[in-house]
Amino acid sequence: MNKIPLIFFPLPFLLFLFSFSLNAQEFGGPPPSVRWKQINTDTVRMIFQPGMEQQAQRAVALIHAMARDTTASLGQQLKKIDIVLQNQTTQANGYVSLGPFRSEFYMTPTLDNFDLGSINWGDALATHEYRHVQQFNNFRNGGSKLLYYLFGEEGLLVATGAAVPDWFYEGDAVYNETRFSHQGRGRLPRFLNQYPALWQAGKHYSWMKRRNGSLKDYVPDHYALGYLLVNYGYTKYGNGFWQKVTHDASAFKGLFYPMQKAIRRYTGLAYKDFTKAALDSYRQTPAGKGTGLIAPPVNRTLNGASQLKPNRGDAAGYQNLFSTHTRYVTNDYFPYHAGEDSLVFLRASYRQLPAFYLLHKGKQKRLRIRDIALDHQFSYRNGRIVYAAYRPDARWAWRDYSVLKWYDIQTGQQKTLTKKSKYFTPDISPAGDQLVAVLMDEKGKNAIHILDAANGSLLKELPNTGNYVFTDPKFIDAQQIVSAVRLPDGRMALATMDISSGEMDWLTPKTYNVLGYPQVDAGSVYFTAAYNGNDELYAVSLADKKIFHIASDIQGNYFVNHWKDSVLYSRFTAEGYQLVKRATGNNTFQEVDPLQLQGSEQHFPVAGQRDGLYNFLQTVPQQRFASRRYPATRGLFNFHSWRPYYEDPQFTFSLYGENVLNTLQSEIYYLYNQNEKTSAVGISEVFGGLFPYITLGTQLTFQRQDSVNNQLRSWNQLDSRIGLSVPLNLTSGRTYKFLSFGTNYFLRNEMNTGPNKQSFTTNSFTYLHHFISWSQQLPSARQHIYPRFANTLNLNHRYAISQFRGFQFVANGALYLPGALRTHNLILNGAFQERDTLRALFSNRFAGARGYTDYYFSRMWKFSVNYHFPLLIPDWGVGNILYIQRVRANVFYDRQRVFTDNKQLSADFRSAGAEFYIDTKWWNQYELTFGFRISHLYDDDLRGVRRAGDNFFEFVLPVSIIPR
Repeated sequence: MNKIPLIFFPLPFLLFLFSFSLNAQEFGGPPPSVRWKQINTDTVRMIFQPGMEQQAQRAVALIHAMARDTTASLGQQLKKIDIVLQNQTTQANGYVSLGPFRSEFYMTPTLDNFDLGSINWGDALATHEYRHVQQFNNFRNGGSKLLYYLFGEEGLLVATGAAVPDWFYEGDAVYNETRFSHQGRGRLPRFLNQYPALWQAGKHYSWMKRRNGSLKDYVPDHYALGYLLVNYGYTKYGNGFWQKVTHDASAFKGLFYPMQKAIRRYTGLAYKDFTKAALDSYRQTPAGKGTGLIAPPVNRTLNGASQLKPNRGDAAGYQNLFSTHTRYVTNDYFPYHAGEDSLVFLRASYRQLPAFYLLHKGKQKRLRIRDIALDHQFSYRNGRIVYAAYRPDARWAWRDYSVLKWYDIQTGQQKTLTKKSKYFTPDISPAGDQLVAVLMDEKGKNAIHILDAANGSLLKELPNTGNYVFTDPKFIDAQQIVSAVRLPDGRMALATMDISSGEMDWLTPKTYNVLGYPQVDAGSVYFTAAYNGNDELYAVSLADKKIFHIASDIQGNYFVNHWKDSVLYSRFTAEGYQLVKRATGNNTFQEVDPLQLQGSEQHFPVAGQRDGLYNFLQTVPQQRFASRRYPATRGLFNFHSWRPYYEDPQFTFSLYGENVLNTLQSEIYYLYNQNEKTSAVGISEVFGGLFPYITLGTQLTFQRQDSVNNQLRSWNQLDSRIGLSVPLNLTSGRTYKFLSFGTNYFLRNEMNTGPNKQSFTTNSFTYLHHFISWSQQLPSARQHIYPRFANTLNLNHRYAISQFRGFQFVANGALYLPGALRTHNLILNGAFQERDTLRALFSNRFAGARGYTDYYFSRMWKFSVNYHFPLLIPDWGVGNILYIQRVRANVFYDRQRVFTDNKQLSADFRSAGAEFYIDTKWWNQYELTFGFRISHLYDDDLRGVRRAGDNFFEFVLPVSIIPR
């Protein structure tokens, strides 16, 4: 017997597209003890905690200056934005969202100088994120404005997301941060090297692969792609080009593919021809070809090999330590010599979690999976590793820490040296008894701390009189350290510091060229710097401060480690960061004139850079804005969107609200049940500003009807609830851990109506619901379908406490284990449900064996075995609508047992089969998975419809696409 049912999913509105890091929003994040202040102007309301006044004043002044600037404008629309400065998190990020319209800046800067540069972190956030504010403000026109009126801010989000691709949003914001500063990612070699790495490796991907990425190949993200396209548009067609294009696109002048049609309208080129011309314009430059940069390079020789042309290894004296993987990307970071024929390094790939490795006499050994961390930096000396690991606060999502870990590779033992700390980029002293690390505290203070290696206690804080940002400190000896230093104006240099006196001595010129990853050996400091417009290797002598160039490569060299007569480092390539070894000799080190390092070469010209806006940050006037208290209860009921939702058989129209501090979520709704032909109104609230979440809700249903003893009963029904829950994030070590528990109280009141209302009693029914939910899992690598290890447990107990007697207990658990290969998973599932035998007060919550109808017996259990594995990674798409990322399969076995009320009789339902899934992206942004299941039945069902030996076929589609 073969049947093919279709699991229906509603798709009335594509209310999904994106907000910039909507997932980064943390509900109920700050604790109630936090007191807030505000600077309130006609352009921005800046909300911040005491101690952050200086940063808030600077951000407001900068935003006002950008709001006045008309070069490369997207329009003149100005709507006030609320921005919250979050200073208790160690994560470096920011976002702007609609629904509600707000922004949050994560105020702890990243200490990797090559990723986001060295300009003031608050300035970098403001120049990037406020551009998103200007985008949202100016895209509200035409069709987008219509959807705003129809559905609120979420309607505008859908419209602008459908009209304007994500590459423009982020590319335009990167362009903004670049044109307004001496840096920005548009001037950073690591950011700009991404596409040249592909071109020089002969990798020419389709447009849809560039847009959607890949699970096997390195593909630059939409930031890199977007910047190249946006910068080309401004360069080729002038400052007003993107304003005209995005205005028409967001107005839907051209209902289908409005961005493509707008580009054709103002360039005369088809969309694909425009993108091809843009990328070709960069590919034909010296940087794109890999033959040099804008300025002619100095002809240096390394072991007799000219560097005017790209050199792949033999003549230049370097050799790849490992063969290149072609089926997935592998990145090797921070090599350290561990003896004559050994080295320690960190490896992460699309198939493997970050882990420490030992290479000894050509053989690799994985030492340990690294704990969850925010970056890849670590230090090694004398058999020990030290690094900074991520540790969140158990309850408050906006508070997290960076703690130091100490790992002994000989014993395999690891210990935590600090708790609730904010330390970064640690190093070990030559004697192994001390550590040096960078402190970044909640008020923006940056300092170098000397710590006891035995217990992490503070021994000394070095002075920071220049308001510098120190990164990558390294011990020179027991008395001195060297560190990369960011100056307040964004320039960088290397400096030494005397541990006893705190006295600083500059080793290199102060320039806007980023530098970092220093390593000390034999009286010299080895480091990476972008002096020639590319990230190349240099050394500076501690004795006389002479600077030497060591090695260059067309895509950048990082994480240098010098030992005896060779250097180890990682080359950035189209296959990832590849470890190489280069022999050094007298003719390897070429002295560099420090005066030649003052300039700032770049890969690709920045459109409009002749306007002089790169000095913009230095010209923003210092203003003093009035500040005052910001009540945490302000604007609690901040309704921003209204939209319908359908899930058979219920139609809902809801009004949604959320306050700026993200502590209260509200919903007011109307509901129509098409089966019962009833209407209802309700309200739901979740308050996360206290330690437990408080949930409240009530729904009034009108004119419910039923036939009782041949009489029509009509009644109105009021369902109310109140609950407490505690969500805990217990993440530590190598696994994410989440625990939540709580209790809900439900009350139902029925009020009879109609001519027969006196014939029936009025029912009142109350029950309690207790729940516990636990999950623990390893992070997932890019190709992992599921985590290599995880476990989950969910317990729910419902029971009546008035008038009626009844209960229901449900337990679900899963264990995720590694399969035969790194991308395979073995998953074991178990479920148990028991209810009262007299009256089924609670609906069935048990998912039965696949292929069978769901039953609701008084006791049921189920055990399942699943084996998931990938089949194909096609990286193929069509029409900028559908992109297929991966095809995968699952083979399964289910066994379910049900019991009669007296538990004397039971029946089994067994099935086995296969599932085939296609992981897709729609409109280059939204991920959906579609599946097809074949179930072979081993037992008859109880209704006699499905028999043992039958094969049952079904499509498995998303049940709900639109989020509630």
